Amino acid sequence: MKIILKSLTLKNFKGIKDLQIDFSKVTNIYGENATGKTTIVDSFMWLLFGKDSKDRKDFDIKTLDPSGEPLHGLEHSVTGVLEIDGSDLKLQRIYKEKWSKPTGKAEQELKSHTTDYYLNDIPVKQKEYNEKINELLNEDIFKLVTSPLYFSNLNWKKQREILLDIIGDVDDETVLNYNSKLKKLDGVLKDGIDNYLKRVKSTLQKLKKDQETYPVRIDECNNQIVSDDFTDIEIEKRNVLNQIEQIDSQIADKSKINDYKLEISNELFSLKSDYNSKLNNAKLSSFNEKRKLEKELSEMNYKLQDVKHDISLSERSSKQFILDIENCSKSIDNKETEVEKLRKKFIDIREEQLEIDENKFICPMCKRALDADDIEYKKAEMLQNFNEDKAKRLEETRAKGKTYNSIIADLKANIEKSQSKLDDNEVYIKTLRDQERDLVSLIERKQTEIDNFVLPDPKFDGMEEMQKTIEKVQEKLNSSTTVDNSELLEKKKELTVTLSSLNNKLAKQDNNVRLKARISELEKEEKEVANKIAQLEGEVFLGEEFIKTKVEILESSINKKFKGAVQFKLFKQLVNGGLEETCEATVNGVPFSNANTASQINAGLSIIDTLCEHYNITAPIFIDNREAINNIVLIDSQIINLRVSKDKNLRIEEEL
Repeated sequence: MKIILKSLTLKNFKGIKDLQIDFSKVTNIYGENATGKTTIVDSFMWLLFGKDSKDRKDFDIKTLDPSGEPLHGLEHSVTGVLEIDGSDLKLQRIYKEKWSKPTGKAEQELKSHTTDYYLNDIPVKQKEYNEKINELLNEDIFKLVTSPLYFSNLNWKKQREILLDIIGDVDDETVLNYNSKLKKLDGVLKDGIDNYLKRVKSTLQKLKKDQETYPVRIDECNNQIVSDDFTDIEIEKRNVLNQIEQIDSQIADKSKINDYKLEISNELFSLKSDYNSKLNNAKLSSFNEKRKLEKELSEMNYKLQDVKHDISLSERSSKQFILDIENCSKSIDNKETEVEKLRKKFIDIREEQLEIDENKFICPMCKRALDADDIEYKKAEMLQNFNEDKAKRLEETRAKGKTYNSIIADLKANIEKSQSKLDDNEVYIKTLRDQERDLVSLIERKQTEIDNFVLPDPKFDGMEEMQKTIEKVQEKLNSSTTVDNSELLEKKKELTVTLSSLNNKLAKQDNNVRLKARISELEKEEKEVANKIAQLEGEVFLGEEFIKTKVEILESSINKKFKGAVQFKLFKQLVNGGLEETCEATVNGVPFSNANTASQINAGLSIIDTLCEHYNITAPIFIDNREAINNIVLIDSQIINLRVSKDKNLRIEEEL
């Protein structure tokens, strides 16, 4: 797509009151600083995207007065004609103030602003306008191909992303084929070189940490090896065992003497146990008799509590019955009073007579008496109404009296029921009181029986004979002799301690064997880890060589895309030998940021030329500070040079 800016018309835009510019293949715009050269770029970007050349949406569009205040009541507009692949498209944006007059105020006030949009002089909505612009050109791409410094001002990661988009990434197979030494990596890069190196380096780091532990672990084993003479210890152990065996033999001979005494002692223990058992049974029998009396007393007390509880409940019921009777009696008195009042009211109503005021039969207008027929009709009507009202009130009074009488009858019935229940309850209370009195008497007698109870001395059949037998066996035990083995036992105890110490020392001989075997095992493992480390270090070297090769291919592929002196570095070498991703343009070997203005602009044009080819688009390029550059590289895009000069007003010239 080829886009050419044919013309721009600015009205009241950022201080430019009215300006029309017709553009050619190369157009030069001259003027001092602050005469409006950058405003032309801003107007073009605002026309397309609603932003200025610095990508700001919020910037001052309005023309200001000498005091810096905006001039009101003006329309601010930019109109542009673009030639797109041979067809013209006219665009227009108009920025307006929106005024309204608040209620109660004499003057209008500025409330907001609106923007009108036109495509080929046809008014459209903002959405339709933006959709048309986006359909023709992407905003980010448009900025890339219209400003020489836009690409270089992007973050390096974004620059790198664009460059890799131009050439496409290099696949692993291409890198492996480029360098035959890398063939060993074939088949292990399924999830990428970065993940492969992470795995290998992680394993390598772990192995190196393990490797550092082996000398320490081997030293620990060596330090635990004991250098004692185990032959002398074995001889000493056999000697101790012989001494213990001799002592055991002597103890066995003396123990036979003690066996007879042990037999007598067991017989005495058995007799005493049997005697005590029978004596305890006799005591238990006496205790059970008293326990029976205490249980009977407890049951009586429980029953007494139940009777007292029933008396309390029944007395509470009696009080409630009495209260109900009193309440009903009061209600009856009240209702009978009401009935008496109704009876008097009924008599009063029944004796009422119609009183007729003769003045009601005189015409209020002419003051003449009504006709006799009319008077009679009126009196008959009044009498009928009087009688109907009287009958109605009599019936209402009679009905209310019946209701009260019915209530009185119900209340009297309730009194009879409550009185009947009260009488029955009082009879029940009297019965309970009799039970209470009988139980108290029984409890007192039972308590006296328990207090006077005396436990008899425990006896059982054959008690005296068993006591005599126990005494005889005790005398036999006291007359027998005891052999003392304490000295032999103490000697054996000392020898046993010595034997335990010797066994502990001999155990270290087996531990020495285990430690030496462990040392051999650790030395073998250490060698295997060292071999594995060497293997992994070789794999890391190959992985880094793979990255360096891929870098070489990438940078070579990208730099072939760019003409002139501009080149790109996509990686930088670190002090530790590793590589780090970057994106830095160079101009004749000088970093872009250190190059002079002319070199930067020409490098930017070379970048635009490559981007135009990649995106298949050319668009007008605005070159600021063009006066600082003698010659620019030739590209196919339309050029608009902004040159600082001594011109007080803008001067536009076509360059043939």
